[in-house]
Amino acid sequence: MKEDKKLLAMAEQFLDEMLEAEREENGDYELFTRRFDKKTLKDFGPSRFKKEMMCIREDLGSYKSREYLGSLKGTIDADDPDRHPGCIRYNWRGIFEKNETLITLGIHVRDGVYYVNEIMYR
Repeated sequence: MKEDKKLLAMAEQFLDEMLEAEREENGDYELFTRRFDKKTLKDFGPSRFKKEMMCIREDLGSYKSREYLGSLKGTIDADDPDRHPGCIRYNWRGIFEKNETLITLGIHVRDGVYYVNEIMYR
């Protein structure tokens, strides 16, 4: 997939914000979710965020750095093909204090606004 440097820079910015939110002692749910379409957060509230942040810190330790690996077209939801139109999934090798992981950040655009639709550590 041909890289769009503007979108990659946006993905880097969004990921920086989310990693900063994770660094906060108790996590910063508002900062972490500010780029999400609020309709997609119905099953991801502040308590789930804190639980997941605790698990990430326990498994990985604190964030150190990352290496960009590339991007892929996002998947299409067969039940709702317009859910994340034109989704692109950006991938990094995340280096943490205890371990390394694959970080995936999905972004889509709706009505001229860019949204995060997923963040995964694998």
